[in-house]
Amino acid sequence: MKATTIAIALAACACFKLTTGQAMTFSDAAIARIEQHFPNTIKTLYAEHKLKGDFLIAVVDNQGLRYWYTINEQGTTPATNGLSLHRPFLVASHTKAFIGTLAQRLASTNRFDLDASLDVYLDDEVRNDEIAKKQITMTQLLNHTAGFTSVLHTFKSAFLGYRDDNDLINALNTDTLVISPGQFRYSNTGPILAAHAMQKATATDWQQLLKKEIFKPLAMHDSSASLSDYEAGTVLPSIEVGKDGEVIRTGLYKTDKTLHASGGVVSTLADMSKWLSFNLRDGKELSSSGSFFKPLHHATAIQHKRYFTYDRTGYSLAWDIADYHDNELLTRFGGYGGISLHASFMPKQGIAVVAYFNDERGFVLPHLAANYIYNLALSPDRAQERYEEEYQLFKRSFAKQQQQALDAANQIVFSQDWQPMMGIYQAEQGWPTMEFFVKSDHVWARWGLLSGPLYRLPHQQGSYVAAFGPIRRTITIPSQQQSVLTFRNGSINYQKVSD
Repeated sequence: MKATTIAIALAACACFKLTTGQAMTFSDAAIARIEQHFPNTIKTLYAEHKLKGDFLIAVVDNQGLRYWYTINEQGTTPATNGLSLHRPFLVASHTKAFIGTLAQRLASTNRFDLDASLDVYLDDEVRNDEIAKKQITMTQLLNHTAGFTSVLHTFKSAFLGYRDDNDLINALNTDTLVISPGQFRYSNTGPILAAHAMQKATATDWQQLLKKEIFKPLAMHDSSASLSDYEAGTVLPSIEVGKDGEVIRTGLYKTDKTLHASGGVVSTLADMSKWLSFNLRDGKELSSSGSFFKPLHHATAIQHKRYFTYDRTGYSLAWDIADYHDNELLTRFGGYGGISLHASFMPKQGIAVVAYFNDERGFVLPHLAANYIYNLALSPDRAQERYEEEYQLFKRSFAKQQQQALDAANQIVFSQDWQPMMGIYQAEQGWPTMEFFVKSDHVWARWGLLSGPLYRLPHQQGSYVAAFGPIRRTITIPSQQQSVLTFRNGSINYQKVSD
């Protein structure tokens, strides 16, 4: 079925150009410029910064995939680097674009009401009296203007896991942060709740809805919201690099439970190319209505934010509406534990780019590379100049990330001094238990579904960093302990309950 066996397409060159007999939206000359300049530029950047991750990029127009390129330490062809068009990777927060489109698909067939208020679908789930359940709509959940979120709900759904739906509902209603609805405030909470509402409206899990209503009609056969659809080890991991520039840990840090509706889809270059082409050409696979894409490709909420080189002005049900050098650009990026995904398209110019990288130090690379593609295709006279300007942003970001990298020499080696701290600890307000344990002669911490080694913080007595993979947490252990051992995980107090 899915990427259960990764097909490695043999190729003798570092880049791949695809042609068809149909007329293309942008010229073969643009592709030629990309082929001429892009591979060597990225290879040079990769080598100069001694990057460690897997980089993949595809260029798409109305007809589909036009060009793709991959590189990692092993090389620049699928035969050497294992990065085919069908190699699966986590798209993280780009999942929100799929969920928004799913909502519009269901609404267009009268199976879901985007104008319905929270009390219609989620009366039992949303219990905080400060939340205006009769005024906030499904659309506002999707466009981040519902006005509420919960830190505990975010941590449990994305990182730590939860026992069952009731546990997650309780988390949602614990220390809920509430502001007036109507203001744009990006979070995972809205799309997750919207997906839950769609489940209730259709009596079908959102994962199955995505498969049936989005992935199957668009022939996205390698895409799924379930890790069990992929062979172990085939989904590209996050790569953590230490202070010395060497890899200290890799991992995906996800389970089916934490593949949530705001960040839980796995896809491939081949499938993402189909998805972007569908959006570019206002495809009819999901609806023949001429108004189907209006709430998907036009702002339903206002925002004002600059991210990297993009000026964001709005948000639809699915995409950020942005401007890049006076060109309208619809974007929906993703990031998780060092994984960085860029997915965007220019509807008027008929070009789209998807790019992925998983060395946490270079999370800006997909955006830099996508911009270079756009400029080579559309503004060739300015392409190199703009690349050099944006490359400076990349270098500053990379240097900052490298400075913040963990030093393997500071990892805590287990000794008898640590023996009393070993065991299980409990917190209040629904946070999962934590455990200190020994792994490979080092002190590790487990928090929910995540675990990771403890690192000493230089010049800070009693303070440590637990490196859980996608998140790091400051652990503070009091020098003077009471009869019951305690510590703080960030601002959360824990006390020992068993060995």
